[in-house]
Amino acid sequence: MYCTVLYCTVLYSTVLYCTILYCTILYCTILYCTVLYCTVLYCTVLYCTILYCTILYCTILYCTVLYCTVLYCTILHYTVLYCTILYCTILHYTVLYCTVLYCTLLYCTVLYCTVLYRTVLHSTLFHTLLSERPICASRTKI
Repeated sequence: MYCTVLYCTVLYSTVLYCTILYCTILYCTILYCTVLYCTVLYCTVLYCTILYCTILYCTILYCTVLYCTVLYCTILHYTVLYCTILYCTILHYTVLYCTVLYCTLLYCTVLYCTVLYRTVLHSTLFHTLLSERPICASRTKI
């Protein structure tokens, strides 16, 4: 009977040991796989999120810089164009105004001097002719 009890005890201990070992290995394997799966999933999600956010940030930054550059260049171009056209227009009309003013003044001066010269000349000649002509001579001829 001692042998049977010993046998049963050994058998029970072995079965218990194997059951505990099996359950422990199973538990550890499941735990390891779960942890590994969660870690891989977490790292994948983290990597994809970081990659997505980096790509999104770079795209937004690039588009913003491109938009601002294009906007700045367009504004600069049209400002320079507007100022050039404005400057040329002002210069053109200033030159035109000064030319017209100069020509008008020149014309008026020449006209005034000519009229003055002719008036003075005519007046002088008229008075000279009147003073040289004898009054009697004009009466006798009639």
